[in-house]
Amino acid sequence: MKKVLVYLPCYNESPNIIPLVEKWFDIASDFNAAGYELHVSCIDDKSTDDTAAKIKILTERFSECELISHEHNKGLGGVLNTAFNLFLKNGQEGDLCVLMDGDNSHDPIYSLSMLPKIEAGADVVIASRYQSGAAVKGLSGIRQFMSNGAGVFYKLILGVKNVKDYTCGYRMYTYNIIQKARDTYGENIAERRTFACMMEVLYKLAKIGAKFDEVPFVLRYDHKQGDSKMRVFKTAKDSILTAFSLRFS
Repeated sequence: MKKVLVYLPCYNESPNIIPLVEKWFDIASDFNAAGYELHVSCIDDKSTDDTAAKIKILTERFSECELISHEHNKGLGGVLNTAFNLFLKNGQEGDLCVLMDGDNSHDPIYSLSMLPKIEAGADVVIASRYQSGAAVKGLSGIRQFMSNGAGVFYKLILGVKNVKDYTCGYRMYTYNIIQKARDTYGENIAERRTFACMMEVLYKLAKIGAKFDEVPFVLRYDHKQGDSKMRVFKTAKDSILTAFSLRFS
């Protein structure tokens, strides 16, 4: 049976990681019915709270859940590299990699709607805030305005076919496209540490011929507990510089 290998970036997600992983295993039977075994890896990026202890509890409850611990904080980009390299090590052709935020704002149920897009020939499927039927709940008006503006900016600068959402971390990847990316870019596909790495990875995959598709989803910031890890203006500056660097370098 083929596998869906899920990687959850975790930095101080103590109140969020247990309900998120539970949601994944609630739909394990749906993946089995579609011909896939579900495996969930929680990558703890040197949290300063008891996130790792919460993940250990999950590994005792669910045999297909594991804890991956970074000895040093590597940022989101470092977590992506860990996930991609583990995926290539533990997976094979036909297997799928899913990455999403570890803060419980992304619902695993939308990954099931990604499968038909993969079967139709997509290499990467994005859970998009900008497809018909999508919604964002619990986000302030200014953050929503900035997000919408950023989406227009990235579309104009990067212009990747079939992509509207360049920064959402909730994506499904095929084994073949990640293998091709590592062959092209080496073990560190993501060079940016910050949230801009999501745009960087997307554009790099586009440059090597990846085919993209999107599914609508509801982003639930109102389900997330604890402080946001994003520093909005620093992230915006880094993302703008990254977009120009990728497009014109």
